[in-house]
Amino acid sequence: MKNKILLLLLAFIINSAVSQTTEYKDLVLSVEKKLTNSQTSSIVILKFKPGKLLQIKTVDGRKLVADNYFLLDNSRLLIRQYKAVSNALDTISLQDIVSIRGKVYGDTGRKMLGGIIAIGSLPLGFFPVFATAWGGGPAFLVALPFVGMSVAGLSMTGARRFNTTDRWELKIIDR
Repeated sequence: MKNKILLLLLAFIINSAVSQTTEYKDLVLSVEKKLTNSQTSSIVILKFKPGKLLQIKTVDGRKLVADNYFLLDNSRLLIRQYKAVSNALDTISLQDIVSIRGKVYGDTGRKMLGGIIAIGSLPLGFFPVFATAWGGGPAFLVALPFVGMSVAGLSMTGARRFNTTDRWELKIIDR
């Protein structure tokens, strides 16, 4: 029985090792904050998590959603559409991307702040709404700022959007 379990575990490990692509594993898609003339301080570089969902908007207005993308070279992405009927592949240049949204490494401070805002808005909003409802006023008008705070906090915990025309520049770098 132990031999069968070990054999099954070994087969799983070998299968996952063989199924990984080795051609593209040394490149990673990243964004870098563009510096203005007055800024001379540190540059912010965030790397996208591989295998996670990317939402891309291009210059010509196309919206692409991809969970499986490959980096061809230093300026092009090869994208397989997410949940597409056909396995259509699309090649996009980095200069054609207007905005990109995805999960990145090194964003824990923003996620923690979003969680604190979302959790903190619940008790902060409960007491004014309860007092207004108890007094007979329009409680939904008092609740609107706190609903907005919780939505803003939840959006900070999710994927991050980068607008490449204003502040961010897409790059493909070595790991």
